[in-house]
Amino acid sequence: MTKIPMNLEVIPGGRKYPAKVNTTAEEALVREATAQLRQKFITYRQTFEAAELSDTDLLAMTAIDLSTSHLRMEKDKDADSFRTKIQQLSDELKVYLKGQ
Repeated sequence: MTKIPMNLEVIPGGRKYPAKVNTTAEEALVREATAQLRQKFITYRQTFEAAELSDTDLLAMTAIDLSTSHLRMEKDKDADSFRTKIQQLSDELKVYLKGQ
C-alpha cells in the first residue's frame, strides 16, 4: 500500500512553514515538536525582550537549544549502552572466575 504524504502547515515562531508527513504518527510527532519549539521560542522572546532580537534570531537560539538537548540525550543513551555492556561483561567475568 502506497503512503500518500500529507501536507501540514506548522507555525513555530509566528511564520508558517510547510511540512510533509506520511503517517498520522509522524503528524503527531511534528505537531508535538512544533509545540515544543513554539514554547521555547516564547520563553526566549520573554527572556530577551529588552534585547529586541528578531524572530529569526530567536528561532536560531531555540534551534541551538533543542539540538544541544538532543545531542546530550544521544550521548547519554550511548553511555548507558556502554554501562550495560560493561556490567554484562563484568558479570560474565565473575561467573568465569568462580568456576576457576
